[in-house]
Amino acid sequence: MCRIAAYLGPTLPLELFLRAPPHSLYRQSWAPREMRTAVVNADGWGVAWFAGDGRPATYRNPLPVWADVNLDALGRSLHARLWLGNVRSATAGHGTDTLNTQPFADQRLAFTHNGFIADFPRSLRRRLRAVLDEHVEAEIVGNTDSEHLFALVRQHPGDPGEALAAAIDRVRGWLADTDTEALLNAVVSDGRTLHAVRAAINAPAPSLYYHEAYPALSGGTVIASEPFDDDAGWREVPSGHRLRAGPDEPLRILPL
Repeated sequence: MCRIAAYLGPTLPLELFLRAPPHSLYRQSWAPREMRTAVVNADGWGVAWFAGDGRPATYRNPLPVWADVNLDALGRSLHARLWLGNVRSATAGHGTDTLNTQPFADQRLAFTHNGFIADFPRSLRRRLRAVLDEHVEAEIVGNTDSEHLFALVRQHPGDPGEALAAAIDRVRGWLADTDTEALLNAVVSDGRTLHAVRAAINAPAPSLYYHEAYPALSGGTVIASEPFDDDAGWREVPSGHRLRAGPDEPLRILPL
């Protein structure tokens, strides 16, 4: 399990997104309120944003976020209108190194996942890799279920939300006749729009919330595993649904 968050709105420094709110993603690394399968998120952290050339960029560190000596400088130096963040609690057997630290990105998309696929090396990895295009499979560098799920999203070159929904649907089909648990909350972005899902198979879905106009972050849209504060605008994403947010469109909640 992990805690994840995303932001889309007016340009913000990383510090405001990551650490400023009372129950920020930074605080959720050691004091989460709604995690069921872990106590802290001390196995690494990372953020993704989109650079001036329109392509995603990431910073990932396998240290706990509170132990990263780069954080103060990064927090005041990096500015973006879209952020994805992750504080990690590693699944057993998935090493705590930079290759396995989220968010993940390619030349088009940034992605982060909160959850796991139980016994992934035996339950699903071979079947999943068998459907990947050769170039997508070749670019998997870690061993996590999360990076493999991102590879499955990358198989669909169109709308990121449709691609994420299709990936979840395919995993659901593979596990339909099993008792394998899969927790599949995820966020993906192409730099213009944010897409999130709250989903699970054979288990309750992890928590996921959104705020359509969060006043503490310039009125931007925020998606987070846990609300950043007690503001009345926070809403829970219904289980089995996906969210789409863009700069020139109303936020939409759609069934998977």
